[in-house]
Amino acid sequence: VLVNAAAGKLMTYENGRVVDSMRVVVGRTTDPTPMMAALIRFAMVNPYWNVPTDLVTSRIAPNVLKDGQSYLATKRYEILSDWSPAATPLDPTQIDWKAVAAGKRVLRVRQLPGPENAMGRMKLMFPNKMGVYLHDTPDKKLLKETARLFSAGCVRLEDAPRLAKWLFGKPLVIRTGEPEHRVDLPQPVPVYI
Repeated sequence: VLVNAAAGKLMTYENGRVVDSMRVVVGRTTDPTPMMAALIRFAMVNPYWNVPTDLVTSRIAPNVLKDGQSYLATKRYEILSDWSPAATPLDPTQIDWKAVAAGKRVLRVRQLPGPENAMGRMKLMFPNKMGVYLHDTPDKKLLKETARLFSAGCVRLEDAPRLAKWLFGKPLVIRTGEPEHRVDLPQPVPVYI
């Protein structure tokens, strides 16, 4: 898999030949998608979106202050106690959202799986220190833009199920109601960005 961030395009290769391509959205100029080489090792179906803390401060907290708790419910966000696997949900009414918006309180916020989840139906994981991956997106209109620099560094895919089908040799089953279902690739696949 080759991602040409400058062109906003992903290509898949077999035996040195391009067999498919699709548009992608990459990092904006303030959060560019990094150049890297890695191995795609697994897919996460029905993923949560763990919102980066800077976006919690700059986007979520101001919207909670403006629209109230209904903003969190509408967007299906939950607040968690910490970043551990044993994290527990916190009552958002007990949070000082002004402190969060001011950057004085750091929160773990995640968006529940579903049709409006920012990760879409799946993400394709190539573990790396920068936390970058390939993922689906519910916001398909951005893929129609000429310059597709809208992400916080990850690569949003025009057709994640099609890429997953190519990687796995069959369509991935998307089970509703089962969050974070991991599907390992039998053989890792190189990705170059």
